[in-house]
Amino acid sequence: MSKRTSRTVAAVVAVATTAALAVASAPAAVADPLAAAVSIGSPPVQPGTYSSELKAANGNGDSVSEVILGDLAQGEYIRTYILLWRADRSTSELALLPGDVGGSPTGINNAVTVVGTSRSQVAGAQEHAVRWTSASTPAELLPLPGDTAAFPAAISDNGTAVGSSWDATSKHAVAWPPSGTPVALPPLPGDAESVAVAVNGSGTAVGYSYPAGAVGSARAVTWSPDGTVTALAAPVGYTSSSATRITDSGIVIGTGRPVGPSEPDHALVWNAVGAVADLGAGSRANAVNNAGTVAGGLGGQAARWAADGTPLPLAPTTLTSVATAVNDQGVIVGYTSDPPPARAQFYAQRWNPDGSVSALPAWSQAYPHSTASFITDSGIVVGELILRGLAYYGRPYVIRWDL
Repeated sequence: MSKRTSRTVAAVVAVATTAALAVASAPAAVADPLAAAVSIGSPPVQPGTYSSELKAANGNGDSVSEVILGDLAQGEYIRTYILLWRADRSTSELALLPGDVGGSPTGINNAVTVVGTSRSQVAGAQEHAVRWTSASTPAELLPLPGDTAAFPAAISDNGTAVGSSWDATSKHAVAWPPSGTPVALPPLPGDAESVAVAVNGSGTAVGYSYPAGAVGSARAVTWSPDGTVTALAAPVGYTSSSATRITDSGIVIGTGRPVGPSEPDHALVWNAVGAVADLGAGSRANAVNNAGTVAGGLGGQAARWAADGTPLPLAPTTLTSVATAVNDQGVIVGYTSDPPPARAQFYAQRWNPDGSVSALPAWSQAYPHSTASFITDSGIVVGELILRGLAYYGRPYVIRWDL
């Protein structure tokens, strides 16, 4: 699914290029009385903005997005920059490394420390891994000794960033403590490569480890704050697994692949002591809260499970749906989507702890398409308004609902 369009109607272009995405009201006719009271808004954008793609948000409602200036459809790319939109609705552009012209964020913690990449305009030049502390001057996160490039995937509330570092032949999981010095996160014994993709507030990281060049045989792992690697047990008969999220309470979600060439991936959840639950063929686990409630999708519908794998009912939707985030109160957000050949025709949704569903208010009747990607414990939802064009594709603009 692409979020960018090659053609746009004149009215949509006018919205994007005149900074018209100021705070707006929900449509008058909203079926859900609670949704009628929701405030919805978006940060202002510079004239000539093509899109503002949401990349990450923290527990306070601060978010970071990658903004593209210049109309890509007309070959008018100018540059990209990182927009920090704080919970108080103030905004700032994060500076890039000297000489660089583009950047993209990958994570933000509750202290508003951001990680991402900064890149030059030189063809084929490597991106630089970067950390911004409270929107200050960027500091490069160097690769491990002997490696040539690095990528930060996430950052914890204690200031530890994790990701990968690589050379011409192999990848290596890496952590950057607040000091910035790269620390190797080793693969499992007998493996040669590893990748870290998420980290919790105490600095415990998760990802996967695999033999040299054999990512199809990966195994889900955790790394303790001191760097000790531990395998997460997969169900019997699985050929591979990977971990994608970890809560502060130690619950991990990820995916696994059973034996069989046509067998779909299964979502997996590991409790705090490492016991694994299989969520079923074709399931997706997109988020998990500290109580162990898992949010995702199964069979074309949003789904949720307990940490032991027990399904927890969610009200079905008439359209295909998926759950993308869950807060510690058990409120879930996600979106529904129109069937093919429609593209980027999404509608943001909210599921209450009792499983009932209601649509989050649209930006306007003229621009009804949106997705919800993050929700805080206080009820701030961050997602994207999708501006659609004549070619079915859409362009994202970060938006926020205050529930």
